[in-house]
Amino acid sequence: MRLLDKYIIYSSIFALFSEDFYFHYGIDVKLFYLILISNFLLLSINKKITVPKNLLIILGFFIGHGIISYLWLQNPIKSLFAQVLGISLSSIYYYNFIKNYGVKKVFNVYLNFAFFIALIAIPMFYFQINSFSEFRLNGILTEPAHYAAIMLPATYVFLRDKKYLKLGLMVITIFLSKSSIGYIGLGLILILPLLKTKYFVKYAWIVFVIIGSSAYYLSTQWNKPVDENTSNVLVRRLKETNKSLGAVSTGKFEKQTNLSSYAFLSNSFITKKIVLNKPFGTGLGSYQYEYDKYYPLIKPPPYLVELKQSKINRTDANSLFLRMLADLGIFAVIIFIYIGYRSYQVFRSEKKIMQQSTFFYLLVKLIREGHYFPPEFYFFLLIFLKDFNEDITHS
Repeated sequence: MRLLDKYIIYSSIFALFSEDFYFHYGIDVKLFYLILISNFLLLSINKKITVPKNLLIILGFFIGHGIISYLWLQNPIKSLFAQVLGISLSSIYYYNFIKNYGVKKVFNVYLNFAFFIALIAIPMFYFQINSFSEFRLNGILTEPAHYAAIMLPATYVFLRDKKYLKLGLMVITIFLSKSSIGYIGLGLILILPLLKTKYFVKYAWIVFVIIGSSAYYLSTQWNKPVDENTSNVLVRRLKETNKSLGAVSTGKFEKQTNLSSYAFLSNSFITKKIVLNKPFGTGLGSYQYEYDKYYPLIKPPPYLVELKQSKINRTDANSLFLRMLADLGIFAVIIFIYIGYRSYQVFRSEKKIMQQSTFFYLLVKLIREGHYFPPEFYFFLLIFLKDFNEDITHS
């Protein structure tokens, strides 16, 4: 393999983990975009750049649907083109990157990077280097939930390949991240493969033990007084979220609702209002403008107003699922149905381990974080959606 090809492969995979790397020259310039644009130019000089027909159709739909929606609702249209530009650049680059170098090769490089980043994340956590908080691990990533999400595909592959030392490292770091979506992802990685009869019969007892133990623990802790400093964080958050669920319908929150619950439930309330009033969507990138229209209906906890956190996740809905529902309406439902169908296809085959692994990342991204083009998103999405030709080799 030529030195240039090695550079393109390794820098493109490093870029997946580079969200927290940026330069400040009057404005913040993210390293991800510098790598993407420079590698795009290098790739276009040495390889043939192609744009798949399906991607052109999807981008065309986003633009057409967005323009109609923005003109109808009189929202600023610049956000639409910013989203389309970001989606286009990331998706077209990673499509050609994977197509030219082969999905197995580039995915194996991702696995190596994930293991190394997990390896250095533990000393970074204990020495508080690039620390999100004193008690949560995030490695070189921006925050713990993002760290957990990007590590899930590697965790699944190490489990399937029986690489237990690497698997153990992944699980430990995800637990240290204390990310709820990380825990959900780990649970799904354990449970979903068991849905096949031959695995279920052999390993179902493990799942029942974990579920039973968790249920018993929660039942013993549930009625204990909630205290900010001494009570179990998970139990406290579950109880606070349970009390606040009614806010999805009313928009009125308990005074002590925690920030995480408020972020999700307030944006669920806004999304519900948007979908009921505009079922065909409001256009890609319009969520922040529609949020401002419905925010006066919310009664947030007073302490969040004082902290100026009552509009948290105003731009991204806290969840890609919620943001897509608001922006695309019924068309988002069609996308979700197709993702469900593709998931069924992927898990029917024992050979599609890479595609299966990306499913866990995509699922937790739908639950949490509403950005349309985080660095790693289209790398994983394209591997999940498309069966790339595997006979590409570089000597």
